[in-house]
Amino acid sequence: MTTSKSKKKLDEAPKVLAVAVSKKLENYDHSKPQQLTLFEMLLPQDKDYSNTIELYDFIPKYTYGKVERIADKFLDLLEREFECRTHKYKVQISPAVIKDKDGIARYYYPSKREEIIEDALRKFMAEGQGYFLDGMAGVTFTLYQLQEELKKNDHSYSIQQLKDALMICARTNLTVTNEEGKAIVISNIFETVGLQTREDWKTKGKSTKAFVRFNSLVTKSIEDLTFRQINYEKVMSYRSVIARQLHKRMSHHFTQASIHIPYTISLTTIIRDFGLTKYAKLSGNLRDVEIALEEMKEKKILIIYHIDKVLESSKRSKLIDAMFSLHPNPHFVSDSIKANTRTKEIKHKIYSSDSPK
Repeated sequence: MTTSKSKKKLDEAPKVLAVAVSKKLENYDHSKPQQLTLFEMLLPQDKDYSNTIELYDFIPKYTYGKVERIADKFLDLLEREFECRTHKYKVQISPAVIKDKDGIARYYYPSKREEIIEDALRKFMAEGQGYFLDGMAGVTFTLYQLQEELKKNDHSYSIQQLKDALMICARTNLTVTNEEGKAIVISNIFETVGLQTREDWKTKGKSTKAFVRFNSLVTKSIEDLTFRQINYEKVMSYRSVIARQLHKRMSHHFTQASIHIPYTISLTTIIRDFGLTKYAKLSGNLRDVEIALEEMKEKKILIIYHIDKVLESSKRSKLIDAMFSLHPNPHFVSDSIKANTRTKEIKHKIYSSDSPK
């Protein structure tokens, strides 16, 4: 097990750096507060759904595409700006250090792999495998179960790749500051990653038990009931990372979705808030977004979209931005209505439990 606070060193396991084992799963205080029970409140017919997390899911913490290492080993601290609910933030991403199969320790940013693995683990939590472990939201699972869940959604990884991804999440630190420069969270993507015994790191198979404690913002969102239902099956099926991020954003924020009311967003906002690389020519980014929007039409999330290009006044052919008007498909509108209904039911249960008997 490794935690963000742990400083102990133990023997190395294959292909990952030493795993600090200071506390086993059974030694954590296990609790199931009412908020976590409500996070799990999915009906049997809603097995394809999970939840998005307020603020945390909209931090641009992942990198997509190839990264350039210094001397084939090192990566710089990554700094990004983003907005959430009109508030401006900055995030500093400290890369994880993982020992590769060639024995060399290299730096890694979290990527698409780490994103979908966390989404799968949160799905397990929504299905009832979650606990608060010493007051922080967590989930228990087996590596084989995680591997099968990802494979079911067309994401195939070896057991070793899953271990590496878990360690990257455990060792990637996020520092989020607000407009005033005040740190609102300093926490790893996973606060803790643990396996029951040190030998489990060397075991491949169905019995390899693991647990994770999520980022502190995940715990806060559950406690504050600011999570929102999302169509997990659709999100996991995307080929485009832009489509996946845009679907999450629309699901969480576009709460009054209607086929008559478009969701609007700019190209520069997508680049900034999704943590995308800005090409020398913005037309390249526009092309990538159009590919994502076509996939969202294919998945019956959008029914139609319009693009208004913004050109530089002195150079009418130079693209400086684009505005997208996205008209949701009735299937997406239906999902939004389901999410609104569930949110109301959750609030009703909370108010009912708080009212005097």
